[in-house]
Formats: sequence, structure tokens, C-alpha cells
Amino acid sequence: MEAARGSSAAAARDAEAISVLSSLCFLRPLPYHSSKLELTLATEVGTNSKGGNAMMREVQSAGCVRDAACHRAPAVLRSTEPLAAAYEPQVEQLGVKLRRRGNVLVGAASNELVDAEVFVYLQDGCFAITSHRVHVKRHVRFYEQGFRGLCLSSLAADCLPLCPVVQPRETRRYGNVVAFGLEAVETCGWMRAGTAQNATSIMLLPGWIDHLEQGERACAYRIMEEPGVVCEDAGAAPIDQAIRLITPLFGNRFVGCRNLAHCVQHAVTLAVAWHEAQDRAERASGTFEQARLVRRAKRLVDRNLSREITVDALARDLLTSRTRLCAAFHQETGMGLGAYIRKTRMQHASALLEIGDLTVAEIAREVGYPRPSSFDVAFKQEMGLSPTAWRMRQG
Repeated sequence: MEAARGSSAAAARDAEAISVLSSLCFLRPLPYHSSKLELTLATEVGTNSKGGNAMMREVQSAGCVRDAACHRAPAVLRSTEPLAAAYEPQVEQLGVKLRRRGNVLVGAASNELVDAEVFVYLQDGCFAITSHRVHVKRHVRFYEQGFRGLCLSSLAADCLPLCPVVQPRETRRYGNVVAFGLEAVETCGWMRAGTAQNATSIMLLPGWIDHLEQGERACAYRIMEEPGVVCEDAGAAPIDQAIRLITPLFGNRFVGCRNLAHCVQHAVTLAVAWHEAQDRAERASGTFEQARLVRRAKRLVDRNLSREITVDALARDLLTSRTRLCAAFHQETGMGLGAYIRKTRMQHASALLEIGDLTVAEIAREVGYPRPSSFDVAFKQEMGLSPTAWRMRQG
């Protein structure tokens, strides 16, 4: 009888926690299930990762795990939920298997490709929080399937080339804060050997954004629709801290379920405030529309390097004239738009040449040159060496 009452009390506490989290996230309370707030690490997490057991203890101490010993080896997650379904195939490319109880997933791997630890918190219909430390041992071509939403991340400099953001002039080794819109498209990039792909990201679905206050909601949707940005000034520090405090992968304790939605809201509020301050500064200087036009042009270039790109086509896509676009671009960047297109293509090509897994002809197609001979000429003009000589010099 006492055991039954204890079990009922525990069930009631878990149901209350789910109800609180659901209300904070503007969701209907979920039907209670005894494993809703449980998390179990797969056996290989403990053996392949030094951080696996420590991470498990952090989650247990936060009150999100009960009776973990009873669930030593749960089945690998195969979910139809949209957030999980988008994230699982990404980490599986690295040999990481995610294990789940309730809304928390943890995985780790140590293999010929990577040493990796991954921590994911999912609240379906609301948000996902992903945190990962990945040391890349071999070049990996990495595919991602996105979904419509807003992403706010704190990440290492090595992660920036994989993000759909206008690349900053300067980066920090860690703690680069970025905000960008997610799209329901597949993207592909290279994770280069020797890089540290360390990041914590908050990914918000439109349903969550719709419950923000009107001003914050409008700004969040502007961030989604405009080119991604990197916070390069003093505003980055508090946003970085707010994001990374959520998970234990970067020296912090796991945020308990009751505080999770509040932490997400706090990080988003800081990011929105920073973005609005940037908008006000640009409006005050009279450069808002011009700066936004240039950011959009850069985004179109960066995301279409493998296709034919002309200034006239960019102007049409941006609903402006060629003259206005070229003048705005030169005033904002100090260089011509055509020169920016060539430079961006050749920088991307030089990075691919260093990887060594692609032929020169394949790289030429990747950066929009169907004919390798034309690519050879353009590359030598921009970089001072032929593609083959550049590759040899890089070893």
C-alpha cells in the first residue's frame, strides 16, 4: 500500500512538471506517461564517452530521471515527430545513436570520423535545444534537413561556414552568437578534419514565436525572413551565456524542466533586443534599407554558389534595379558585387581544395563553373595560383 501511494505521488509530481512545462510553452498538457521525464543513456554512451556518465548524473540531479537503472538499453529512437525526425539523421551520419526517455535524448560516439557528444531536448510543437561537442577526425560531407523556424546559436568559429549567415569580419574561437531563419530544405556542407564543431542551439517553431508579445514576435519573424546575422559586439556575451547555461556539455548543470522554458524565453528576449538595437542604429544613420538589401544580396550569393549568378538576376530577385543594388553594395562593403561573387566562389573553392576528396572538375561545378578551364583561369586570377598548385601547396 505504501509503495503504491509512493508511486502515485511520484506520478503526480511528474504529471505536474509536464503540465507546468506545457503551460510555459503554450501547449496543452500532455497525457501522463510514467517515462515522460525519464532519460537513459545507451550502454555505449558510458563506454565511448567520458562525459556520458557525468551528463547522466547532471540530468538525474535535475530531477528529470527516475529509476534509470531499470532502463539500461532502450531502443534507438525512431520518431515521426518533426523536430526529432529532422535531427536524428544528422547525427547518425557521424555514427551517433540517440537514446530517449521522455523529451531528452543523449548520444555519443568515438570512431574513425569523430569524437562526439550530443544532448537534445525536444518539446514538440514548441522548440528543440541541441548541444554538441564534435571533434572531427576525417573530412565529412554533412547533410542537414531543415524545417521552418528560428535558430539562435552559440557556436565555435569552425561551425560558422555551415551556418546560413553572412560571414563576419572577425570571429571568436568559441561563443559566436548567430540568429537565422530555418527553411524546410536540405543543405550540404563539409566538416573539415581537425575542426571543433561545438555548439548549443535553440530552434523555435512558428507556433512558439506566435505567442511572443507583438513587438518581439514581429522582430523574430524579421530575423527568420532576413539573412542570418552574427552578433559581433558586446551584446554577444549575455546572449552566449543565456544559451549555454541550458545544457551540461559546456560546464554547466542541466536546467530542470520547470526552468527550461524560462531560459529559452530569456535567450530569445536578449537576441530580439540586440537585433532591434541594430535596426534602430541603422535607421538613425539612414542606412537601414541599404544594409538590409546588401545582406539579402550576400545571402543569395552564398546560397547559390553552384548556380549561375548574375548581377541582373540578383537585382530581379531582390525587386530592385541593377544600379541601386550595385551602388548600395559598394557603399556598404567597399567592393563591387561582381567582385564579391568571384571572391566568395574562390574562397569556397580553396576550402574544398584543401579537403582533397573532390577532383578539380567537381569543385568547379560546386562553385558554378561547368567548364574546368574557366574555373582554372578565374581561380588563378583571384588566388594567384592554379587550383592544382594551390592544393599541392596546402599539402
